Amino acid sequence: MAGDMLWGLLPDHLVFVLLLALMLLDMLRAGARSAGTLVALVLLAACAILLRQCAQGYGADILPGEIRVDRFAVLAKLVIVGSGLVFVMLFHAGGSIKSAFLVCSSLLGAMVVMDSAGFIALFIGIEMLSLPAFALMLHGAGATVASEGAFKYLLLSSVASALILFGIALGYGAAGTLAVDAFAAGDSAQALAAGVLVAAGFFLKAAVFPFHAWAPDAYSGVRVPVTAFLAAIVKGAVILALVRVFSTAPLEPAIAAIVVALSLLSIVYGNLTAIRQARFKRLLAYSSIAHAGYMVFALVDVTGSRAEDLLWYVAIYALTVIVACAAFAALCPGDGDDIRSLDAAFHARPAPALLFGLCMLSLAGIPPLPGFFAKLFVFKSVIASGYLGSAVVAFVGSFIGVTYYLGLFFRLFARTAPERAADGMPAPR
Repeated sequence: MAGDMLWGLLPDHLVFVLLLALMLLDMLRAGARSAGTLVALVLLAACAILLRQCAQGYGADILPGEIRVDRFAVLAKLVIVGSGLVFVMLFHAGGSIKSAFLVCSSLLGAMVVMDSAGFIALFIGIEMLSLPAFALMLHGAGATVASEGAFKYLLLSSVASALILFGIALGYGAAGTLAVDAFAAGDSAQALAAGVLVAAGFFLKAAVFPFHAWAPDAYSGVRVPVTAFLAAIVKGAVILALVRVFSTAPLEPAIAAIVVALSLLSIVYGNLTAIRQARFKRLLAYSSIAHAGYMVFALVDVTGSRAEDLLWYVAIYALTVIVACAAFAALCPGDGDDIRSLDAAFHARPAPALLFGLCMLSLAGIPPLPGFFAKLFVFKSVIASGYLGSAVVAFVGSFIGVTYYLGLFFRLFARTAPERAADGMPAPR
């Protein structure tokens, strides 16, 4: 037991010790660069340990009914920590020790969620994931719009937590236990209501239509690195938490019908609304709503590949969004995010422009880029599960998204850059 507590949770322990080290460095007023290097090294070590555990096929019930390390937990933590490592490597140069502390706190919360076998640990992990993200939105922002977006995120995230707690209470009443496995296996009316409430809470945190209202203002009111963190790591962790809750058990027909409807509405609404956006961060917010629809769509799978499909999708989506935001920040330094700033960017800075363009094509699902395979895995499983008609609608919805992704891609190769106003932003036309 002691050995499993040490080895099985060693990546979590490393991140926890890292948080203590960052607090000490902040008190000693150490440089942000040294803190960023320390964070990158610790996260790299955590990834190495997770890869070793995966190769060993490691699994153990650390605390029966509460903490379990299985193959899904190891792979999910590898996706989250790996995404965090890429995020820190690309963005830590402009950050502070406090921002690194908040990022690592959210990562630790996500890891606790993936290790959870009971709802006590899962709920604590979800709050550890969400609250530092709220603080990160306000840290160093200094703008009223950031405060407004962060307040919406905090308020609706609290509502989501309340829904999850209410669902957990109903599930406990139906199953007599807080174990996640018993919750997923329930088939009574009370268990069905509990499943709907818990799913609604997670959908709200993941910005699935119609629970998406907080996302555009929250994403657009913060700096580009924070937008990347919210859209990639926080959203990905919430989606993987849904996999942890509902496991591989088939959804009840009523819940499956709701999930299909909301996923299709998210895909169509997110892509249609993103077309009209003139700001990159708002466009990314609506794009993330559409991608949340694709990911939620995979929950109706009954072939047993739900976890594998979503692990691939979250990994590819998170890394693509982080790299795209880093490339955008390099192409358009400062607080502005008008997409006209991308015009003729390839001629001025070809490397980040090409990287940004490839990320847009990947998000659009253009083969042979990784984003194509992420969607392919989901559609393949959904069709095999008997949802051919819904998959066709989702496929058509994805073509809507191609329009604005290609629009951003072709802007990079425009012949002339836009005229600049006195503040350095593109002049209005």
